[in-house]
Amino acid sequence: MSVAGRPEHPRRSVLGFVIAVAMATVAMVVVSACGSIPSDSSPQPIKSFQREGATNAAPVPQSDMDPEALVRAFLKSTVDPDSGHDTARAFLTPVASQQWDDRGDALILDEISIFVDQRNEDSVRMRLTGDNVGTLKSDGQLLPASGRVETSISLTRQGDQWRIDGPLPNGTMIDRDQFDNTYRAVSLYFSDRTGRRLVPDPRWFYAGQATDPTVLVNRLIAGPAADLSAAVDSGFPSGATLRGPVVGLAGGGVRVDLNGIGNASSRDRAVLAAQIVWTLDGADISGPYVIDADGAPLVGERASGWQPADVRSFDPNAVPSTDVGLNIVTGGALRAVTDTGTVPVRGPLGSSRDVRAATISDNGARVAAVRTASDRRLECVIGDYGGDVGPIVSGVSITRPSFGADENSVWVVVDGKPVQWQRDDDGTQTVPVEASSIPTVARGAITEMQVAPDGVRAALVVGGQIVFAVLSTNAEGQVSLTSPRIAAYNVGNRAVSLDWASPTTLVIAREAPESPVVQLSINGTPAVGLLSGNVSPPVRAVVANSSTIYVGDQRGVLRLGSNNGQPDQYWTEVEPAMIAGAIPVLP
Repeated sequence: MSVAGRPEHPRRSVLGFVIAVAMATVAMVVVSACGSIPSDSSPQPIKSFQREGATNAAPVPQSDMDPEALVRAFLKSTVDPDSGHDTARAFLTPVASQQWDDRGDALILDEISIFVDQRNEDSVRMRLTGDNVGTLKSDGQLLPASGRVETSISLTRQGDQWRIDGPLPNGTMIDRDQFDNTYRAVSLYFSDRTGRRLVPDPRWFYAGQATDPTVLVNRLIAGPAADLSAAVDSGFPSGATLRGPVVGLAGGGVRVDLNGIGNASSRDRAVLAAQIVWTLDGADISGPYVIDADGAPLVGERASGWQPADVRSFDPNAVPSTDVGLNIVTGGALRAVTDTGTVPVRGPLGSSRDVRAATISDNGARVAAVRTASDRRLECVIGDYGGDVGPIVSGVSITRPSFGADENSVWVVVDGKPVQWQRDDDGTQTVPVEASSIPTVARGAITEMQVAPDGVRAALVVGGQIVFAVLSTNAEGQVSLTSPRIAAYNVGNRAVSLDWASPTTLVIAREAPESPVVQLSINGTPAVGLLSGNVSPPVRAVVANSSTIYVGDQRGVLRLGSNNGQPDQYWTEVEPAMIAGAIPVLP
């Protein structure tokens, strides 16, 4: 939330983890634009987002199907993309099958209704309507969508069975329930522009494709999704291919045989290996991963195979260690929470009466804060945690700061305009971030901007809506927010605070009596409501780390975590922080 005359929210989350709420029942991006926040009767907030394996096979025509049943079965069968949708074409007449262009994006439809417009003994014309709740791109990326779809479908009787005789719109329409039962999300990994970190690129795969290493490696070779292309790199050079299928090894693990790697540097080869290892590991395909390139081991000393430990520095879920725990902003000061109370953080932020918001770097080394300056304007300051701080920018309104991928970069929105502070070997600088693309998807003030732990994605609150964007850098070094999109259409426009719990998961606080705290994945699924029974709205702040979510409601700070690996079933008061207006702050 933007700070302008009243206290502001906490800080960006520490990552590693992934908070997800009984996602098995929610699973897909299949909530209409004005739909409610889904929830589960037994929430499980602290566990990895994961989907069970695909279960339901696509249906085939049955001799006793009436026209409506046949059309519904056809929409379920389009979920199977194999062989040009051969399964779905069995529902069509030969002419309709020949004319149907199934290429391109697929629309995910919910709440499908079918009406008969005309009917006689041998033909039927039907009208199909449904909520467009997602767009599955041809590369497997899933994007939230909204709006109504309406189309006409004609059927004809062939012998004693009905068949669709067209015309069919180009592309495919998929029944949302069938999609939910047969697709699984897997993160492909690409490197950031520094070549030091991996960035998740979630894709959806049909049935067994999600655990087929050949499919996954081919997708890696094909490159990142379009929205990430200007912000990430790949260890695979142009022209790289697989020599043949990825094959299993007798003692376990797989062999990946590549062509076209050429004279790639040792650094690029390490990145390439990390991409393969962490992508396959995340898809539950175990190592060792034997990787050959152009007829020889990718790296000589790894001829016997790679394991995740060999590319540990690239671990996309790694959490920096820190002794810094929960802090709060209260009474205009930053205070550390102990078992028995709170104590002022050393330095000027702990003794201040003017702190409005604060954020701590993942490793606990640095702190950035918003405070009231002597001229009553606001200023963003940065320094060592527990040490002196210095100003980096000032303005009438300043949002809660956000560290990027490390403690050397801070992002903040000043008077409605995003800026970045950087520290490198040449010193420090504060530069504007080009953000003209944001109003194309959401109108209103930017009251929150938090950068993901990988430093590539940003989540913003714009006019109360949640917007995802990518941080791209052009050849001149200009940083821009690109490829913005509404993150989920069921969040509404009452969001006030958000935090990255991991590079793939966001936690959001809303000014709403129902589901005031929700969770959202970057993979296209809808927002999911967390427990709210003993939370006292309004919730004005939310932060999370690898095991716990903290919120600030009207009474103070509450936590939702896990006990001996079991998820809490209710929010617990953090007794030393039960101070009205207290704002939680985490590394």
